[in-house]
Amino acid sequence: MSETEKKKRIRTIVARHAKEACRVSDAIADYAELGLQEVQSSRALADFLRQRGFDIAFPWRHMPTAFRAVRGRGKPSIGLLAEYDALPDCGLKPGEPGHGCGHNLLGAASALAAVAAAEALAARKLPGRIVLWGCPAEELLDGKVYMARDGAFRNHDAILAWHPETGNRVRHVGGAAMDSVTYEFFGKTAHGAYAHGGRSALDGVMLMDVAANYLREHVPDNVRIHMCVPYGGDAPNVVPGYACGWYFVRGRDRAQVDAIRKRLDACARGAALATETRVTVTRLTGVYSRLPNEAISRALLDNFKLFGAPRVSEADRRRVRALGGVANFDAKLQTELKETPGYASSDEANLSWLAPMSVIGVACKSRDAVGHHRDTTAQGTLPFAHRGLCRAAEVLAATALDLCRDAGLRRRAMNEFRRATRGFVYDPLVAKRQKIPGAQPERRVQ
Repeated sequence: MSETEKKKRIRTIVARHAKEACRVSDAIADYAELGLQEVQSSRALADFLRQRGFDIAFPWRHMPTAFRAVRGRGKPSIGLLAEYDALPDCGLKPGEPGHGCGHNLLGAASALAAVAAAEALAARKLPGRIVLWGCPAEELLDGKVYMARDGAFRNHDAILAWHPETGNRVRHVGGAAMDSVTYEFFGKTAHGAYAHGGRSALDGVMLMDVAANYLREHVPDNVRIHMCVPYGGDAPNVVPGYACGWYFVRGRDRAQVDAIRKRLDACARGAALATETRVTVTRLTGVYSRLPNEAISRALLDNFKLFGAPRVSEADRRRVRALGGVANFDAKLQTELKETPGYASSDEANLSWLAPMSVIGVACKSRDAVGHHRDTTAQGTLPFAHRGLCRAAEVLAATALDLCRDAGLRRRAMNEFRRATRGFVYDPLVAKRQKIPGAQPERRVQ
């Protein structure tokens, strides 16, 4: 099959299913379900795939909004990732949830890519499996971490993913490694008028953060330490017997995050000693930095060049201006594989340590649309976003097809992966029996 024939075949299949895929994307945008609550969103994607010949495991294991969809048999096995969780206060109205990161588009395009790749394989009577993983709670950095702990994403020859963006590129390197950690302090309650009889858990949290603030001067420039207090007491005149500090620690890789975490743990122990309280440390989730795979990144880039960046019309500009935005679109494809990692984190990075993996970003909104904001939500159902959805599906499907029919490409990708992971043993970073957390840590009592 020539590149021209491949492009025509994939484009034809994607066009056949595009209208329904865009309808599903818009429906998920309307559902706007937060992480671990994506009941209708996950069902919509699973039904789309079931109607197109995929075998569905729903729910997957103990996660009610996770699923696995498989079409085809044997090897090679290519994995694709779908996400579909919304964000709080990113709806079109203040206070409502919305898809401020474009995961309605992300899930639908990955499902469309899976259909196109599977149909192209079947038409050519080629062996291989296309596996679409429905992954909840990416914004909480939970879903894929716990799914991987419980056995998902194994035995793939490659994993492909994408994300809606303001530009078009192969995301050859990912972002930061990260720990999400709670420091729960337990003290002794007392009436505020007789506070000398109590031991304030909130004092422990606040003193720990003072120490953490001093620590920030003594870490590398790339390190980020974020904090909030989900629980700090119930009334000013009651000495809190329970309080919780919640931290994100980001670094370039697991080794750096682990080193900073040890120092942050020491801040907690010191605060507990000073306030005569007790502290419990719990890692809610942990994320690796993404392991690049140049062989797959270049295959994705070649197919992105083949299909091109999504076109931008004057009508697209008018629609954005009507929303109050700036109609400045990026219509170019970045043709270099950049090597500088970002500061953000994603649970998809963990999977790159289980199989060769790479990711693309496709323009689905104007360059001035703010991420994690209702600007992105408002543009996520426009025709330009739909064209980005379809372009992502085409590039992913074509690359999945290449991986299935090109043993040399698979061998290069796997050899690169094995060299990079020699001696590495995957640590899921969360305890075997630890349940997946919710949107924020649960309050605990003594």
